[in-house]
Amino acid sequence: MKPFINYIVEAGLSLGVFTLIYWFILRGETRFKATRFYLLFALLFSTLLPFLSIKVIGFGSGAIGKLQTEGIETLGRTNLLEAVTVYASGLPSKMGSALLSFDYSVMVYRLGAFAAFFVIAIGIFQLINMASKNRVFKLKGARLVVSSKVISPYSFFNYIFIARELTEHENWKTMVHHEIAHAKQGHSFDVLFIDFMMVFQWFNPFYWILRRLVRENHEFLADTAVLSKGMISNGQYKELLLSQAIGGRPVITSNFINVKTVKKRFKMMTNKNNKKYGFLKYSLGVVIAIALTLTFACEKTDTLLSAENDVQYVYDGQLVSLDEVNTLNINYYTSDEIDKLEVITAYPNLSTKLKEGRYKLLFDQQNKDHQQTMAKLEIEIIDFKVNNEALLPKIQNVTNEDVFIMVEEKPQYPGGEEALRKFIADKVKYPVAAADSSIQGKVFVAFVVEKDGSIGHARIARGVEPSLDEEALRVVNSLPTWIPGKQRGQNVAVSFTIPINFQLQ
Repeated sequence: MKPFINYIVEAGLSLGVFTLIYWFILRGETRFKATRFYLLFALLFSTLLPFLSIKVIGFGSGAIGKLQTEGIETLGRTNLLEAVTVYASGLPSKMGSALLSFDYSVMVYRLGAFAAFFVIAIGIFQLINMASKNRVFKLKGARLVVSSKVISPYSFFNYIFIARELTEHENWKTMVHHEIAHAKQGHSFDVLFIDFMMVFQWFNPFYWILRRLVRENHEFLADTAVLSKGMISNGQYKELLLSQAIGGRPVITSNFINVKTVKKRFKMMTNKNNKKYGFLKYSLGVVIAIALTLTFACEKTDTLLSAENDVQYVYDGQLVSLDEVNTLNINYYTSDEIDKLEVITAYPNLSTKLKEGRYKLLFDQQNKDHQQTMAKLEIEIIDFKVNNEALLPKIQNVTNEDVFIMVEEKPQYPGGEEALRKFIADKVKYPVAAADSSIQGKVFVAFVVEKDGSIGHARIARGVEPSLDEEALRVVNSLPTWIPGKQRGQNVAVSFTIPINFQLQ
């Protein structure tokens, strides 16, 4: 999956789960400080989750791995390159390429992030402009900015903004104390944080819900602080809040306030705290975080890391050491690490001789019985050891010259293998007839990089369907000149096989 698509999916699902937990379980809770921490943690965790990668050690692979070549008959006769996947969108080729392009998708994401950053900058500019163009009075631990515009009271750090006409209201000092509570509790840090997260999460509908919930929780906290001082009755305070919601017009960065929110604030003022299950409810956030981490961030390693001497080797049904195999003067393949049961699957005669542990199987490259065992078990090959160059497999090209597999200096595609994969991905056109018929599969194309770096002897090593085979062969034949391979200082021809995976989108 493309990295940014992976980010969107994981961040969206994570924030969605946290939001739903709040909506159905925590919404009526009056532990506003705990709710504040929960909401901010949910946003931060969901934003960072896609970047987390935790290695989890495994003890045994559990099943025999599939052969990386996916074609044992070609293993001894070619160098297998990494597969290139080509998608069919079901749309006309140019339109499909444009819509499914990684670059276009990233561009849209970046434009959204830039727009979010622009909105934040506009809000901060409004605050600076408001503070510079109006009278500022010193309060205890804060500064009061009296605006000539009709706005609802709001705060930003230790600056309290209020409309001049509201100073004529008999309870205007209560409004100021409400905003001072916001300032003292550091709500501006939360606002900046959630606004900054908009740069990363602008695409996520759950972000906008959570953003609203954080601002609502700020109001609940400030209301509690004002009422606890006893400077105004509950009824008078509700009347004051309602008048603000109906009259004021806040700027972009002001504290969130409207009639619907005021109704929620009225309700929270009368709700009683349930101490019995409160802790368990909030602990769900921790449980969800752990579960999401295990789901998205943990990656299982192949096996427990330890000294190489802990690995035992099996060759031709016998426990051996690498030194013993090297004295045989053969070229051999080395499997990935497997456990006792997997070894017994390959060699039942060892069932009474093996102890629990880690094993690697060794296979003689020239031995047909060994290759049949590899094919039967689908063993994953991770290394090829050359002890005798005379035994290296060769094939003949069209000019009857030797074509090598293992050489001292392998041929190099200009720009490296990533450039090769990009070239093939750009050039391959999914046959329309095959896409319409829902035909897909992996085509293996064998070819030779000749002494002069040109491509020759291209053929289908394993096909899927004529139109897909022809397209794969066409593109491989169009490959540009490589840097040729060398053996003992001389240019030589070297064989390769590349899988081209035609996949329906």
